[in-house]
Amino acid sequence: MRERLLLCGAGGYLGRRVALRASQSFEVFSGFSSHPERVVTGKAIPLDFRDLEGAAETFRNLRPRVVINASAINPGGPEEEMDLVNHLGPRHLAALAAESKVRWVQVSTDVVHDGRRAPYADDTPPSPIGLYARSKAAAERSLLEEIEDVAIVRTSLIYGLEEMDRGTAGFASRLAAREPVRLFTDVLRQPVWVETLATALVELASHDFRGFLNVAGEEVLSREAFGRRMLEFWRVRELHKVEPVCAAKMGLELPLDLRLRLDRARDVLRCSLPGVSEVIERERGF
Repeated sequence: MRERLLLCGAGGYLGRRVALRASQSFEVFSGFSSHPERVVTGKAIPLDFRDLEGAAETFRNLRPRVVINASAINPGGPEEEMDLVNHLGPRHLAALAAESKVRWVQVSTDVVHDGRRAPYADDTPPSPIGLYARSKAAAERSLLEEIEDVAIVRTSLIYGLEEMDRGTAGFASRLAAREPVRLFTDVLRQPVWVETLATALVELASHDFRGFLNVAGEEVLSREAFGRRMLEFWRVRELHKVEPVCAAKMGLELPLDLRLRLDRARDVLRCSLPGVSEVIERERGF
């Protein structure tokens, strides 16, 4: 009999890919907060961290053996709900998970770091800038306090080649509307292919690894270079109207260098961590 896996955020960009992979090994219950039509597999169940008691009741009734939390309110989303969904909701559920010895895999982010001391090791203490980063760092801390069997995955910009990611879709929409698109040349990230990340999360669901794990692509790209690569791949018009800008010169308070050390992930995971160039070359058959 397959173990029960509760996937939070199953209707999201990442969650849909996780659900497809997890369903090969687990009995998947796909938790969604809205848009049940976006759930691609597993038994769809309402699970909204904005309703703490409702989420707790769902968890008690389901009694999963594993939780993968891929839900989040990302930057640009409603700030008044960000801490509730990103931190307080998972913390509330984690207290219940601890009682029943549940394995928990949490999706976190590289932006828990301030970008001043890269490259970052897996267990580097967070130094968040901004509400989103603080909410994710708080979730990390709460999960470590509540659950013994927890793996926290710090990752980077997520993209795919079958569906345009949220950031690229936003840039494309603005270009189509003839609005300015400015991309930072001095913000360094390691974008991760959604298939890589989904594979890693499902692998960790059955793994005995505990603690922090950086999971990202091997290739370091500026935000501007990555944005252009994605817009080029999707054949977005008006690409020449993308304006390269320097965040440091603009005096913006955001992390600039978010390079991650991946040595631990290479040792722990069976899956590879290809960079953007390698993924696109594979897609094109080069």
